[in-house]
Formats: sequence, structure tokens, C-alpha cells
Amino acid sequence: MSDTCLLCGGAQELVVGVRERGPHPQLHDYTRVLFCPACDVGELRAFSFDGFVAWDEEDPVMVWSAALSTADVSLLRTAFACPNPLDHRCGCAQHERAYSTSVGTTKTLLSEYGPRRHSPDGRSTATVRVAGGLAEFRSAAL
Repeated sequence: MSDTCLLCGGAQELVVGVRERGPHPQLHDYTRVLFCPACDVGELRAFSFDGFVAWDEEDPVMVWSAALSTADVSLLRTAFACPNPLDHRCGCAQHERAYSTSVGTTKTLLSEYGPRRHSPDGRSTATVRVAGGLAEFRSAAL
């Protein structure tokens, strides 16, 4: 799955490269914050490719997504306490906080194949807040 917008299918801007492993021939996973200027909406996206999955065990490619408001993306742009927000290999406190809070943030598992592949229907919503001088993700209150 590419980093295309789930609403319009257009290109999204990479705002923060939270963490990434790979790409390797049998493994690639990442967590990113993306923004679609055409739709004026952001996204917290987690992607996982596991080439070692046994047949019929689970999908080898899985993508989870949570929508972020434009205000949350703007806050992330100004409050992200790392001079290199696109450096997914950075181990600074800000990148570590972003990763650890993204793991606990509710995201919707998207279909990899079929008509719902790029559907935003039922997608979770996340928010950004600043705590202790570091930006972090949270599941939006229902």
C-alpha cells in the first residue's frame, strides 16, 4: 500500500517519520504522520510487511490508520521537539515519545485488497497533545 490519501487517492506529504525498519526483502514496517493538502486532513499510519508469515496465518501486509485534524497536524509541526522530524532512525526523546504513544493510539486496520482498501469509513481518529515539552499521540475521545 502506498502513502496515498484515503479520501482522494492523491499524494500525501510526510510530516513526521516516527519509526521505520527496512525495507528488507522479508520485512518492512513504519509509522508515519502524513498530510493531504488537497483534503486538508492528516493521518497517523502504521504499515507492516512480514514476508515470514505462514500461508493463511494472517495477511503479510497490514496497514492501520487514524485520522488527524489539520489543527493536530499544525500542532505537531510546531511542537515536535526534534530538528529532524523526517528522520525515522532518530532515537531522540521526541521520536521515542511519538513512537511509544503511537503504539497505544487506536488505529483502524485497513483492508489491503478489495473495495474497502482505500476507504476512510469507520477510521479511528487520533489527537496530538504536548506533555512535558514533547508531542504525543492519543486516541480521540468518542
